Amino acid sequence: MQAKPYRIVADPTQSLITITFDSVFWDMAVAEQFMRDCTAAVVALGGSAEQHLILVDLHNAVVQSQDVFDKMLALVGSATAARIALVASAPLARMQTKRLQVRDGVVMFATVESARAWLLEPATPRQVA
Repeated sequence: MQAKPYRIVADPTQSLITITFDSVFWDMAVAEQFMRDCTAAVVALGGSAEQHLILVDLHNAVVQSQDVFDKMLALVGSATAARIALVASAPLARMQTKRLQVRDGVVMFATVESARAWLLEPATPRQVA
């Protein structure tokens, strides 16, 4: 079986899901499996999804097709997590990632460290880091 182009780790001690993308272009089958794996991570954390935190590391991600991106947009838009931190550094990836800021509590950062700090401290959402 081929490795997935992403990793999802659920940390119940911090109510944190960390998602790391690899530099692979996805087809719709991968996008649909990603959706299922995200749902499984939320279930693995237990408790109320509204209390969960999500860190999405897109440093290695490639710009995806519009169909795949629309799936991700729907996932972020429907997520009930308390806060979602998106991390992207490449200019084109940051442009696409910025479009994922579709609701309060979704913020883009330049580094994983700043994103994690924001997620783990009691704070109000802000627009850009």
